Amino acid sequence: MFMQYKTFHDGSRADLDIKVIDVGIGLERIAWLYNGSATSYMDTFAAAIDYFQPLINLDMNLEIWEKFGPYSCTLDIDEAEDIDKTWVEIAEKIGHPVDEVKNAIQPVKDMYIILDHTRSILITISDGSLPSNVGGGGNVRNILRRCFSILKKNDWWDKIGKMEGFIKIFEMHKKDLEGIYGEFPEYKSFAQIIQVEYERWLNTDDAQTQNLKKLLQKKKNKLTMDDWILCIQSWGIPADKVAEVSKTPVPSNLYYEIATR
Repeated sequence: MFMQYKTFHDGSRADLDIKVIDVGIGLERIAWLYNGSATSYMDTFAAAIDYFQPLINLDMNLEIWEKFGPYSCTLDIDEAEDIDKTWVEIAEKIGHPVDEVKNAIQPVKDMYIILDHTRSILITISDGSLPSNVGGGGNVRNILRRCFSILKKNDWWDKIGKMEGFIKIFEMHKKDLEGIYGEFPEYKSFAQIIQVEYERWLNTDDAQTQNLKKLLQKKKNKLTMDDWILCIQSWGIPADKVAEVSKTPVPSNLYYEIATR
């Protein structure tokens, strides 16, 4: 797909300042296929992983990851009817016990989530957006809070040096992206924005988790789609935290419902 024009309501067109060729396969996959890495993240986040992984002392079982890769798409929560059954099926296909497979995949998956989210946050804030309660800003706030939640859950926050180490991850992303974007312009208040969001998360996380527990008691541990959206959008609780507290899986159509309401 070649995107060259901006089309107006009256049918007229104007040239876009930046023209885009979208081949639909994902630019990062080209580097992944060319290098033959276990995952595309190893190429996309090379500097960020080199910085982050040693700090959290996380070993990556490449043997399992290389076998797991072709089957990872079957864990799509929007399509898999039974995630636990799917894990068992994958483990049988790659010839490892299911617990060994999960232990090899899930911590590394958490690392990739943090790296993916922090890069999105870097680009979005650098482009002028700010974390907020609504719209795109709400998405920035939610994925940033998800990073904080995962770092705390895995006891990684102290290992990376708390906020100073977290901000360094963004600097590593800049290094990884310099070949495409060039040098990033200075954003003097970037670290302050992240610090303010962290303090807001600390001040609201316990209170909102208590609200969630009260809601679970009221609903007898059966959350509706509206309840999930309330927790995420109004209370700022990441979906995986809601799943953890409620001991229920994230609804397969949750993000579709959020996007279309």
